[in-house]
Amino acid sequence: MTFSWTGYRICLMGRGGLSTALSILLLAIAPFWTNSAVTFAQTEAEAGSEPRLVDRIVAIVDEEAILQSDLEREIELYKLEKEYAGDKVEEVTPVVMREMLERLIESKLIIAAAKQADMTVDEEAIRESVDLKIQQFIEHFGSMDALKRELLRSGMTLEDYRARMATQLRDQQFMRLVVGKFIRPKVEVLENEVRDYYLAHLEEMPAEQDSLTIADILIPVQPSLEVRQKIQTIVLAVNTGLDQGVAFAELAKQYSQGPSAARGGTIGTVSPGDLFDENLDRVAFALKPGQISDPVITSRGVHLLKLTALGENGKRTLSQIFIPITISQQDIDLALAEIEKAKERVLNGEAFSLVASEVSGDALSANQGGALGTFGLEDLSPQFQEALAEAAIGQITEPILTPAGWYIFLVQDRKEGHLFTYEELREELRQVVEGMEIETALADYVEGLRERFFIDEKN
Repeated sequence: MTFSWTGYRICLMGRGGLSTALSILLLAIAPFWTNSAVTFAQTEAEAGSEPRLVDRIVAIVDEEAILQSDLEREIELYKLEKEYAGDKVEEVTPVVMREMLERLIESKLIIAAAKQADMTVDEEAIRESVDLKIQQFIEHFGSMDALKRELLRSGMTLEDYRARMATQLRDQQFMRLVVGKFIRPKVEVLENEVRDYYLAHLEEMPAEQDSLTIADILIPVQPSLEVRQKIQTIVLAVNTGLDQGVAFAELAKQYSQGPSAARGGTIGTVSPGDLFDENLDRVAFALKPGQISDPVITSRGVHLLKLTALGENGKRTLSQIFIPITISQQDIDLALAEIEKAKERVLNGEAFSLVASEVSGDALSANQGGALGTFGLEDLSPQFQEALAEAAIGQITEPILTPAGWYIFLVQDRKEGHLFTYEELREELRQVVEGMEIETALADYVEGLRERFFIDEKN
């Protein structure tokens, strides 16, 4: 049988969000439901009318009911957590629904065993953890209102989510208590088991990659004086028009050179991260409705942004006036001549740090004599990896052309990578092996609980 415990380290899905009164009612009459699969409600005003379907019981575990609504909300919570983690939310198939139901059943089995052993959990710690989780969600979605909208889209209110998170964390604490008392004491990890695991998974073991300590000099490729003056003239004309009360859309039609000019500069609705440039994205999502940004320079040109509307889930509707920056081959060649001149100075004996501080356009590193720090070779861009792959300590690379301009690098130090040894990974591997053994023992333990406690699954 396949268990939904994908390891002791995986969090259990929580139980459903029953109200206190309904929970007490269910517990009171659950023993008599062995042939029932639905619950009904009938108010005094409805006396004499047909009973109204409220919910459906999908399973009973140790006299506690799991309702269809519990299962459905568990699935929505599962999807919300996956989305928050950046994972793809796949279609909910019968297999997924079965897995969610198994988690609910196994969670109740664990709780039943814990309560039978008189175990209790820290309710104050649970409340604090729920508050922290909600705060993380608020930061992720941008505001409390945005979080509430997202929850509503998943069929939950904030209080629903708070209750379900508390239940989930309570279940996790019960599981840790059960594992600590009934599982872990019986698990013994031997040295030869850890070493055998290392040897059997040698190809999967992590390795320390090659690392380099480097310094750089950057000579940006600048547009010609004529192009820069033309851009300044257009920006001045736009600002003058805005000061005179001319609509942004009219100025966009007149001055913007982007594809959205005919639409008054409207570029549509975007989410955080949609824009091609990080600085442009940062400015766009800092604007207030109706506000117009200062000119933003990117590799494509100059952008003046206007926030025209706020949307749901942090989305924003933007307009822009775009002025392209035209770079000619002559501009590229002039920057290449400058970087070659800087390299020649270093080769003739001048300190790399002195030349970098005088001519480099990389403002952050220039103040430190061009020093960038130490990087794993694989952490660098493919273009830089190729240039630095075989570079020796003290060697200066050939000029490298990038969208930012021409670079040269000095390799100040280099360390060859290596596969981590068994001794270096020993403790981490021991924990992995222990986790695997706990997982196996926990699956066996839960199977035993199925024999000890009453379970009735409804069709």
